[in-house]
Amino acid sequence: MNIINYLKQPFPKAESKWRITILISLFIAIFLIVFQPFDINLFESNQKTFILAGYGIITFVVMVINLFLIEAIFPRFFDEKNWTLWKDFVWLIWIIFIIGLGNALYTYYIFGFKFNFQSIINFQLITIIVSAFPVTILIITKQKYLLNKNLGTARDFNKIIEHPKTQFAGDQTIHFFADNEKDFIEFGINDFFFIESSGNYIEITILKDGKIIRKTFRSTLKRALEFFKTTPEIIQIHRAFIVNSAKITNAKGNSQGLILHLENCDYEVPVSRNYVDMVRNQIK
Repeated sequence: MNIINYLKQPFPKAESKWRITILISLFIAIFLIVFQPFDINLFESNQKTFILAGYGIITFVVMVINLFLIEAIFPRFFDEKNWTLWKDFVWLIWIIFIIGLGNALYTYYIFGFKFNFQSIINFQLITIIVSAFPVTILIITKQKYLLNKNLGTARDFNKIIEHPKTQFAGDQTIHFFADNEKDFIEFGINDFFFIESSGNYIEITILKDGKIIRKTFRSTLKRALEFFKTTPEIIQIHRAFIVNSAKITNAKGNSQGLILHLENCDYEVPVSRNYVDMVRNQIK
């Protein structure tokens, strides 16, 4: 695999962003206080510990702004469904750059150093030295670990998936109504494939007149699940997907989780890491 194809591989978004933000900020502060690199040990002050801890605070603020505020403003760009290894690298480089800029401003304010192009470059180099190498190793290690784990899980899934899939007993019909209680769709449960959620809207994928169609309604995934209370084969597999587990024919793995292929359906449906065990138990 060449470097371009490697970087295009799917990569999971961080799930515990608060924990990551706090741990990295503490690491920066403790590292500077304990080891005092870059001639920090030559600086004498009764408040040295508090001043050095300030760099951890800068890191915390920058990460909160980027990981929470900016990602919330541009949800589509940061959607895990389209997130790749190269996007993660670029995003982290951006965060590191902003942390370096914040460190330069903080140092200028505390110590009165000159704030110019050269000082910005110096702080970018220092920030990269401290953070870039461990972050890169962490990303590569995480990607390799999750990929191998999920490939193994996909193999296990494919061993226990039975063919052909058992259909639902009876000819149950689902009457689905949108939030306004006016727009609705009616379909047989055996014709249902999956539902995908996006914000306040969902898209239902079903078989109708021999063709796969997708219908959009204003509703939430939580509300949509209420219409399938009596059909245990309909399960949530992702924060944005529910699926007809009787339609699953095989699975493949990537670092984000699993991808399901459904009977007579060209669409691929993702299973997030939190739902893997539940799906495994459902198809046994």
